[in-house]
Amino acid sequence: MYEDFQTGGLAPALSGPAGRRACRDEESPFADGELFFSRTDPHGVIRHGNAVFQRVSRYDWDELVGKPHKIIRHPDTPRAVFWLLWDSIRRGEPVGAYVKNRAKDGCYYWVFAIVTPIEDGFLSVRLRPGGPLFETVQAVYRACAEAERAEDLAPEASAGRLLACLGELGFRDYPAFQAAALSAELRARGQRLGRPADTALEGFDRILEAAGALLEPTRTVTDACGLYTHLPLNLRIQAAQLGQAGAAISAISVNYSAISTEFAQAVERFAASASEVNRAVADGLFLLGAAHVQQEMAEAFGREAGAAGADAEAEIARLDGQRRTYSQKAEAGLVAIDRRVAAFRDDCAQMSRLAASLEVTRIMGEVECAAAAGAADGLAKLLEELGQFQRTLTEALRELSRRNAEIAAFSGRLIGGDRGDGPVPQRAT
Repeated sequence: MYEDFQTGGLAPALSGPAGRRACRDEESPFADGELFFSRTDPHGVIRHGNAVFQRVSRYDWDELVGKPHKIIRHPDTPRAVFWLLWDSIRRGEPVGAYVKNRAKDGCYYWVFAIVTPIEDGFLSVRLRPGGPLFETVQAVYRACAEAERAEDLAPEASAGRLLACLGELGFRDYPAFQAAALSAELRARGQRLGRPADTALEGFDRILEAAGALLEPTRTVTDACGLYTHLPLNLRIQAAQLGQAGAAISAISVNYSAISTEFAQAVERFAASASEVNRAVADGLFLLGAAHVQQEMAEAFGREAGAAGADAEAEIARLDGQRRTYSQKAEAGLVAIDRRVAAFRDDCAQMSRLAASLEVTRIMGEVECAAAAGAADGLAKLLEELGQFQRTLTEALRELSRRNAEIAAFSGRLIGGDRGDGPVPQRAT
């Protein structure tokens, strides 16, 4: 699967007799409670797997071990997906994706795959998808695959289109999508299997929701700053037209302009801080979900008969090692979220102080405008525009403070050890 883009080649999905068979529109099924994995070397050559993988792919073990992972690649999965997978794992980052695979006899099977770099290659654990995003993703994949064929798109170009489609669905980037998708799949799978809700995952999910809600008011603030940058200059121009009567207003406009410049600089830091909070939350949620799946996979593999190769204990150790690593990273991610939330809170407080200074300056301008003889209607209109700007800022900053407090509360609960006892924090409204 991986070396398609490691080498830049676009090899056929299958080779040999299986590759010459027409793709059958029949599913190679596996149960909701089943997980399967495969391990490859750095070049994507299969080195190990479990019996479920062998059964669902319908290959004998000697047809799988030593073969490139792309032997199970289905042409309905856009090349964009594999480009995104490889782009992440070559940076040493875990990645998750919906993938449609093809069995030896041409049947298909869908998985949500969690691919993680390991010391001597890559490890991929797969579960049966059925969450609320799955149907939407299938439609997006069909459109992307058709565009690749019709326009002869390179994988990277197709990946750009896929990311644009995910953006239209509300995901700011691929890490945000994979975190939301894995969380949704684990929730849906747990419900299908009649399992109790995982409080830690649900808590992280609440944090992701609240963090995502930071983005819209952040955009409101940054957009408003862009729209109203002209107002201080126009205010000075209007004041100049009043001559001596407008001197006080001119001085006020200079002060307003200075505060606005400082405010604009704060906005840049503020927007970057909101993005950092979102990325930290998405990464933590994905790592926690991956650790859960890897733990269950290790336990299932330990019970499984007929695993490929003799060294099953080494494979279990790899799975468990990944689980421990990602659990620790998820815990560290909570601490990082808490730090970023605190920094964001400070940014919000600074923004609020600057906004208050702007409001005081604007009110002084209104007072001077009322007192100035012959004040023009244009000046009053500008001051009203400044008032609208202030109202926009105040509302957006209030919403940001509320959402930020929610994130702090959710992460504090999890840092404090709330993993399964007590109520899950209520979903934000």
